Amino acid sequence: MISRRSILSSVFAAGLVAVFGSGTARADETIDVVASFSILGDMVRQVGGDRVHVTTLVDPDGDGHVYQPTPADARAVATTRLLVVNGLGFEGWMDRLTEASGYKGRVVTATAGI
Repeated sequence: MISRRSILSSVFAAGLVAVFGSGTARADETIDVVASFSILGDMVRQVGGDRVHVTTLVDPDGDGHVYQPTPADARAVATTRLLVVNGLGFEGWMDRLTEASGYKGRVVTATAGI
């Protein structure tokens, strides 16, 4: 049986390949990624290594269910190349944040297909 971690790693890897393989990223370029919470941020760092710069919105002591995004979060989302979210309603505030920031980039949903 395939583990949940393997599935999530595959989802993140696919998202990073999509960004790196889009023809817009140089081989020596670091990709800015925003992750909705710390566990996803850690996974993105593990998959992307030194090719990614990760900003995490909800820190390890925060609660993603009740988090209130800040203007700094909107700026981070507005300028990122890739947004990684949990999905399944975990970040009830994410749609408002992406709309307020004007983000139109790629979103990787960790729970896609689960």
